[in-house]
Formats: sequence, C-alpha cells, structure tokens
Amino acid sequence: MEKIDKNNCALKFTVFADMHYREGMYIASIEDIDDILSRGHNNASDFVIHCGDLCNDYNGSPELINAYINNKYALPVYGVYGNHELERQPNSMEAVTPYLTNRTDSVVWGTHNKILTDGLVAYYYFDIKGFRIICTDTNYSYNPKAEEWVHNETGSWGAPAGNLYENSLGPIQLKWLEETLFDAANKKLKCIVVSHASFSKIWDSSPDSDTVLKIFDAANKQTPQTVIMSINGHYHTNHIALKNNIVFFDVNTVRNGDWLPAKSHHYTPDQKFDFTEYDDNGTAVKKYMRSLTELTQGMNTYFFSSPLSANVSISKNGNIKIEGTRSEWIYGVVPEASLTEKSIIPEISDFEHSADIS
Repeated sequence: MEKIDKNNCALKFTVFADMHYREGMYIASIEDIDDILSRGHNNASDFVIHCGDLCNDYNGSPELINAYINNKYALPVYGVYGNHELERQPNSMEAVTPYLTNRTDSVVWGTHNKILTDGLVAYYYFDIKGFRIICTDTNYSYNPKAEEWVHNETGSWGAPAGNLYENSLGPIQLKWLEETLFDAANKKLKCIVVSHASFSKIWDSSPDSDTVLKIFDAANKQTPQTVIMSINGHYHTNHIALKNNIVFFDVNTVRNGDWLPAKSHHYTPDQKFDFTEYDDNGTAVKKYMRSLTELTQGMNTYFFSSPLSANVSISKNGNIKIEGTRSEWIYGVVPEASLTEKSIIPEISDFEHSADIS
C-alpha cells in the first residue's frame, strides 16, 4: 500500500464525538475543545466535525459556542445531532440547529429550498475539494398510534415513550440521503456520511442500517467508490472496520469513557481536575481544582485523562489514513466493562486503507 503524504492530500479533517459538555455535569472542558481545534489547525485540516452529543445544554453553554463556532483559528466547523443535544429545556431544534456549523449559509440543508429555515430540519451536506460530506440526523422514531415519524423532543435524550425504531433517519430523510448520494455519483464526488448512530451493522447500529447500506451499494454500483466512509459516534467505543470497500469509523468519546449507573462513587474526594466557572456570557470567572465526586454525573461516569480526537487524511489516489489518539483512565480507575469489552478503551485507533479512487 502506498503511504500517505499528509502534506499532499486531497482532503484533511479532524473528527471527534460525544464531548457531552455542560458545566459541572461531566469532566469535558473548554480546554478540551481548544485541544481538538488546535490539533486541527496544526494538521492544516480543511474542517473540524463532531458526530453528535457535543453539548448537553447549548442554551446554558455560551462558552462552548464561543470556543467552537467562533473558534480562534477561523476553522470551518460542522456537526450532527446526537440524542443529548435537546436534553435540557429550553434547547429546541430552532435554537440548536444553527449551532451545528459556522457555515450555515454555505451548506445545503435538507429543506425544500435547501436553506436553513426554522431549524426543524437538521441534516445537510457540503462539497469540498471533490468530496461531499453528508451530515445526517438519526433522532427520528415512529409513533405507532399517530402513525407518523417524529423527531426527539425538547427536554429529552431519546425517542418519546412508546415510539418504535429509535435512532432512525425516517423515510423523508432516507429519500433525501438517496437523492444526495446519487447526485454525488452523477457528479463523481466521493462521499463521507456522518451520523450519530452507526449504519455499519458491524456494531450497534440504526434500525435504518439495512436500507442505508442498500443505498450505499446502489450508489457505488452506479459510480464505484461514491461512498468511501461512514463515520459515527454515540456508543463511546473504539471501532474501525472495512465493509464493501467502505471504511466504517466508530469515533470514541472525547472524555466520557463509560457510563454506568451507580449508587456509590468510584472516585475519591481527593481525585480532582482543573475546573473553570463561567458567567452567563460565557466569560471565565474562576479556576480551581474540583473533585470528580462533585460532578453531577461523576458517580456514573468513568473518565479519560485527556481528550480523544482523530485526524483523517485522504490522498488524491484514495488512500484513507486515520491518526487517532491514546489517553488513560483518569487516576487509573477502570470500569469493569473495559475488562470484557475491548472497544471500551481510552483510545481512537490508527488505521489506513486504500480506497482505490481513480
């Protein structure tokens, strides 16, 4: 396999997932997002993108919006909905969708007029350097009583009670995805599909995966290597696999290594981390060492000691290279799940594959 020269790539981007930022809830910090953005800048990435669950409270986190959307490197940034974006009132789709990207006016939204309207359609794509990046929304489910597909609601972190097929795209978005991919195939654009739930069917996946994979295969049959990557978050696990000549990349969480409901703390009060308080405008007002036991989800979460992200490089001849990150379990406190499930580890693996793009 030909080695990739990162300085001679057709496309370079930085990706991360499941940061779950909310002051005082988890360990994720503005320093973590700065670390990821700095990595993208130093890599000369064309853009930075997240695979959902960036923030558990957009309305209450102006410091994160300032750091990501208005980043000091002027990097284009993008993202997709996770199942926690609407978790806290009053975070509605109307409020959150405009913060998926700092290029809202240049992406092509899935609305009838292809522009951002009321925010109730949050899937979109953009073209760059002969590639099409397709950002989906896997937060639809089916209401069997009303016989309709609906999006996750404000104040929730999952499908409404009684709904079926959680983590779906739904039929309208599936049709849009098919049209978007076949349009790319006709234009000989190479596609990277980004989602929160996976479509791989290799690990946990969306109920729509069978349909999505058929669409992928059909597009690639029309124009070989139309779909070259499918990237997801959501599971807080580390997987990369090749299937039908498509690289499926399950991006591990930034810091929240494992979440296990508990009745007692696994950290001790003297196990602390750097904490910053912010005012209502997102301005830092106080910094100090804070105990992990004081976090509202500290009892239920096992954290990594440093943030995870990955740089992806795609060469002109089609080689795909993923440069991951390694961390450690903070204070050496390891969840039992990591002992039996190899993918629950403080790491995003490296990977390289020739996609044979001509």
